[in-house]
Amino acid sequence: MTSNSAFSGTLHAYSTRLVAFEFGTSTSTPHKNVLLFIGGLGDGLLTVPYVPQLAASIDSWGWSLVQLLISSSYRGWGAGDLARDASEIEEAVSYFSKLRGGKVVLMGHSTGCQDTIYYLTRHTASLENSKLAAGILQAPVSDREAMQHLFPDQYSELLEFAVSEANACRGQEFLPKRYSDLFFSTPITADRWVSLAKKLGDDDFFSSDIESEILKTTFGVISVPLLVLYSGSDEFVPGTVDKEQLISRWKAATSGNIWNSLSGVIKGGKHNLGEGSDPGSVDITISKVSEFLRGL
Repeated sequence: MTSNSAFSGTLHAYSTRLVAFEFGTSTSTPHKNVLLFIGGLGDGLLTVPYVPQLAASIDSWGWSLVQLLISSSYRGWGAGDLARDASEIEEAVSYFSKLRGGKVVLMGHSTGCQDTIYYLTRHTASLENSKLAAGILQAPVSDREAMQHLFPDQYSELLEFAVSEANACRGQEFLPKRYSDLFFSTPITADRWVSLAKKLGDDDFFSSDIESEILKTTFGVISVPLLVLYSGSDEFVPGTVDKEQLISRWKAATSGNIWNSLSGVIKGGKHNLGEGSDPGSVDITISKVSEFLRGL
């Protein structure tokens, strides 16, 4: 996708002050089945480069791609949390379920994966017709390990101060500018920093040192088909992480036939499969997602 691209589609106001963009189909008729895409920290409409190509691919198999904007999109994540995200995602799931009457699948990229697994494991749906048909995780990286990788010398000190602020009932207050300077230039509260940076914080689903017993309480309670696509050359993952072994542990934690056999490491793929990725990494990812959706 180039910076001067334009795309036709429909903008849905699915809740008060929340919108979602549905890519147009080749026939100009929307499909019953909907893939809801939620990006990671700092993402918004069209910031993940492979999304338009994915929309065109799944259109061929009777699926529409809808990209969600929630309060945490762009720079809103610094003052948000997964519970708020899940509540807003639920409104979108319910809206499109009622509007189309088909299957709804949630696909997360990066921290959007945390939203997806939180929704599937921690969130109690309260709206009618809000049950998801499946979940997809693309680039489910650990923000905690990314922080330790990006600024190892400051990590412990920064976390200690953020924890002290949260314990002093100042968790909703913003941290000093040095925090945002180190992490995506986004103002961030003490509570969100702790959630991302502390072991077993609310955002800590994908770290490589999480015990198998804990994985049983996350991956182990998912009850819908799950596709996991881990970027093989993800720049936010420390070189010490054995990606194949990690996803094998996630697979082992799931029950029944939840884990989809198309899951795996996308060789040579950067975090968002963008610049610097091996040729073909986007095509492989899109092919796997399309085949997964066709099998639902």
